Order: sequence, then C-alpha cells, then structure tokens
Amino acid sequence: MFFVAGLDLAASPKRCSGYALLDVVSRKILKVTCLYDDDEILSTIRDDRVELVAIDAPLIEEPSYRRVDRTARSLGYPVLPPTLGPMRSLTKRAWALSSKLANMNVIVIETHPRSALLSSGYPRVETLLEGTRLSINLNIKDLCKDEVDAIISAVVAYCYVTKLCIDEIKAEDGIIYIIKKIAS
Repeated sequence: MFFVAGLDLAASPKRCSGYALLDVVSRKILKVTCLYDDDEILSTIRDDRVELVAIDAPLIEEPSYRRVDRTARSLGYPVLPPTLGPMRSLTKRAWALSSKLANMNVIVIETHPRSALLSSGYPRVETLLEGTRLSINLNIKDLCKDEVDAIISAVVAYCYVTKLCIDEIKAEDGIIYIIKKIAS
C-alpha cells in the first residue's frame, strides 16, 4: 500500500488542521479528521505510514512575499502572501513541521486547495473526486472547511505521486502544486 495525505495546516495548534489520508492503490480516502498540535500531526502521519504530505501552507523558512506567490496571483489564484498577519505564524509552523516530517523520511510538498480546485476545472470537491475516480465514504456536507481543504490537498498528493493530474506554479523561490485541468 502507498499512503499520501493532505494537511490544511492551521496557524495555531488550538484550531483544526484538516487531515485526509488517501490510499493511492485503492484510490480511497480512508480518513478525514481534525488534528491540533504538532505532536498529534506527526504521530498520526507516522502511524498512518504516510509517504508524502501535501500541506496547505507556504514552505519557506522565513515569511517573505515570494515570486511564486506573485506568479500565482498574476494567474488568478487567490494565494495569500506569507507576510500577511496570521500567515507569518502559519509559515513558521509549516516550516518547522515540514523539517520534522523530512526527518521522518516523509516527502512534503506545498499546495493551495482553492487554487488546486480552480485549476482542476471542477466547481466542487465532490465533482473533483468523481473526475479523478477517487472515492470517499463520508458526506462532504458533514465536514468543516478545513477537512474539505485537506481532501483537496490529498488529491494534489495523489496527482503528484501518480503523475496523472499534477500541475505546478513555479518560480525560483518555490513551487505550489495544483491540479491539471482534467478532461471529462
């Protein structure tokens, strides 16, 4: 089995960080939940034997307005600059967490769920799951926004490892992975 995950990281460990676990082989989303502190996130990823995580957060050591952020915005994607208010805390938390995950031999990539959904050409996460032939045994309406964003991030991770539907916004200072428009 090959497991990937999506993580919609919150700036504060007191708020929900949406988490979605996806089995690449069976193309099933196995778990969707809220995680809180870094230890809970790290132990869940370890216990779930995740090999790659797509995180909805800027992955840079110090918050700065990167060229990749400018490029994304110029293409119409609604990314927020890492220097903006709470984004500073999110960026620092994401960097620390990604470093710990790398030490656990987990590959970490950056994504932005709203941009990924927009780039896919699908208007809703339900139609995205249908279009990528992924299944989930949960009612999306019962999930919070953070959990839905984690599902989209998990789809980005799936696209990345399968190379079936991955696209990227790239500059010399970073890559934000999104979903290639999927033909119906």
